[in-house]
Amino acid sequence: MRQEMPEKGRISGTSQVYLLQIRERDTRFQHDLREDGHENDVGGIPYLDMTSERFTHKHNLPASVSSFIGREQELREIRSGLHEHRLMTLTGTRGTGKTRLALQAAAAELDHFSDGAWLIDLAPLTASELVLETICKVLSLPETPDLVPIEQLVAYLSVRHLLLVLDNCEHVIEECARIVASLLTRCPRLTLLATSREPLLINGEVVLRVPALSLPEQSRPLDWARFLHYDALHLFMERAHAADPSFRLTDGNAEAVAEICRHLDGLPLALELAAVRACGMGVAELSKRLDQRFHLLTKGDRTALPRQQTLYAMIDWSYRLLPEPEQAVLRRLGIFVGAFKLEAAESVCAGAYLGQNGRERIMPEMILHHLPQLVNKSLVQFNQETGRYRLLETIRLFSLERLAEVGETQSLSRQHFAWYLQLAERGVPSLSGSKPEAWVAQVEQEHDNLRAALDWAIETERSEEAARCALALWRFWHTHTYQREGLRWLERILMLDGDIPLSMALRPQLLNALGVLSHTLWQFDRAAFYHAEALRMFRERGDREGQAQALFDIGWQQFEEMKLEQARAYATESLALAQEVGDQPAIARALLLGALAATEADQVDEAIPALEESLAIWQILGDTSNMAKAMGILAHAEEKRGNHERAKPLLAQAVRLQVQLGDFIDLIGPLVALGFMAMHAQVQPEGARSAAQAFGVMTTWIAKIGGKSPWAEGPHQQAIEQVTTMLGADTFAQAFEIGKQMTLADLIRLTEQITAPAVILPSPPHPIPAHTTLTARELEVLRLVATGLTNAQVAQHLSVTPRTVNAHLTAIYSKLGVSTRSGAMRYALDHQLS
Repeated sequence: MRQEMPEKGRISGTSQVYLLQIRERDTRFQHDLREDGHENDVGGIPYLDMTSERFTHKHNLPASVSSFIGREQELREIRSGLHEHRLMTLTGTRGTGKTRLALQAAAAELDHFSDGAWLIDLAPLTASELVLETICKVLSLPETPDLVPIEQLVAYLSVRHLLLVLDNCEHVIEECARIVASLLTRCPRLTLLATSREPLLINGEVVLRVPALSLPEQSRPLDWARFLHYDALHLFMERAHAADPSFRLTDGNAEAVAEICRHLDGLPLALELAAVRACGMGVAELSKRLDQRFHLLTKGDRTALPRQQTLYAMIDWSYRLLPEPEQAVLRRLGIFVGAFKLEAAESVCAGAYLGQNGRERIMPEMILHHLPQLVNKSLVQFNQETGRYRLLETIRLFSLERLAEVGETQSLSRQHFAWYLQLAERGVPSLSGSKPEAWVAQVEQEHDNLRAALDWAIETERSEEAARCALALWRFWHTHTYQREGLRWLERILMLDGDIPLSMALRPQLLNALGVLSHTLWQFDRAAFYHAEALRMFRERGDREGQAQALFDIGWQQFEEMKLEQARAYATESLALAQEVGDQPAIARALLLGALAATEADQVDEAIPALEESLAIWQILGDTSNMAKAMGILAHAEEKRGNHERAKPLLAQAVRLQVQLGDFIDLIGPLVALGFMAMHAQVQPEGARSAAQAFGVMTTWIAKIGGKSPWAEGPHQQAIEQVTTMLGADTFAQAFEIGKQMTLADLIRLTEQITAPAVILPSPPHPIPAHTTLTARELEVLRLVATGLTNAQVAQHLSVTPRTVNAHLTAIYSKLGVSTRSGAMRYALDHQLS
């Protein structure tokens, strides 16, 4: 039976007698150890083999049989926490190395605890009633009929400065919490370090979540210089070498090693099992078969408990400790790929399940209760910054197996697809709104789940639903360098059309999207077929809006092929249909395409009014993405016309918006315009160097799309050659490479530099003519004198006295800076005053 925890208070008289007996026993015990030479063996439990003389404390920490790798930050936090707090609990998924970390920290702190550090391994216990008994036995407390076990333990620990390590508390968590709470209140010098899948949840507890070992990011190439700085890779390599000394890291196996470590989530136990298995089959083959990890990673330490010997048993142990509703939620969460939001879990994971007592139901609002419990038990990860949940891949695969066992895979897949179809379709209007970046960011976050949902719909031949989902996503794929992926998805759906025909409303839209993605990849023959079929079907249905869109897209392909007249013709036809139906976005698109073709044909005076009209429509509609596109083309047209200062702010804003929106397919045009603007800047060779960098950025983005653009091979290549001539091959190559390596933030800075307003130096001031200071009468006198008249003749002409004329002349000489009559006459002639 579970012992009742006594109230906090003084030690009883019986306990004091017991305490004196313990002290007398310890004194004899230490004397016997020294006499017999067994100072490293206490109660049959081997001490940690300490070679340093400073380790003179009592403990039962097991000796290390392999090296301890990484965890420097966690060790610092634990050691600091043990000095500041009296209870610290290490939590984390099974297999993250909590026990090894706790033992390492305890060994490092032996000097700090005068009465030693004692490991209490709770993993073998099958009943909570054994917890107290186990602690007493490890500490070698003699039984006494006068005291219950908790009083014995309190009496012993109340006067000792000791670290107690309670390992593997999760299956006896309630009993551990009660015992620890009592010990904390009654044993003031006691410190406890616990490991558990979940916290004890008592006052005074400090929790440290133990993460998986560090891994390289999948999106970045492996850095050989830092390969072993990643703890997961380091552990795998060391354990593999220990299992097979001939194992070496090479160019040929490095990627496979990294892939194994990533797929196993950096879990130390899984990595150690994999390292042993790799010696018998090679890392390349092992990395291909990790979807069968539970069958492969089965040979662990034979001396460990069965549940610690295989990857499957390790997770299954945690799963079986869960109450039925949490088991149901966990296995259903396996349907998610990558991270997910609470709302998604509530929608997908709710519903009936078959429990031991019959059918039970999990309501959506109950997910909010179960999910945090699974986080606390280290089976689900939660990111505080993003507010998103995820399962480690190993746990996700385990959950999917359990889902299949209970026959829920298809029903959960349907619910998962329904949720993500709704999310995709709900976001479509946002693409043509003022803040499409919010929806785009959400799609990026949910992309893995959207892929999984779409794949399920295709595999189960739900062609109509799959088409709806793909048509909601294809513009995202188009603008964010997922064109090849989008093309694959749409063609897989089209293949279903033979057996399960798509509706006439969806089929031409699907074909037209295929055409756009194809010609974006410069697969023009393929695109032409899809576009022609789409246009034919729109015409058969009498869908003028669809026809306007198809004609525009065909025209854009003609532009990509540098067929400018054909592009303008299709734009004109699309514009007419759009105006007939009053489709403002279609009108703006057609104006844009026609003007772009005119600009490249050097007919900018015709193009600019159309571009301004198109931009005005997009501004009224609040369509930020198309506003940016129109601004970029208008800037290019103004630049061609020589209106550089008007072009600059337009181009700068276009680049900023497209970077903000992540609209990378449409960023290529502004990059070209930036290059041309810098080439023709007044300040050289600085402008040419900036042009080379802009062309470097452009080349990188074109390479991400793949294929060969006629524009890139023609005018753009000619511009690059011109800049090369301006700079010289070496200087150009250096600047071009800088551009290729630029981040988006670097691109913004380059754009600001190229589009900075020209500095107009003020002209030197023109000297003010001296005669402007003369009065009207003085100017009249000067003109008459310049004709050769004498003072008397001037006086007669003006009806004044000669004396007055003489006074005027004195003033004139002074203001003109002359001293003689002839000097005044010369000034008048030079300034054409006569």
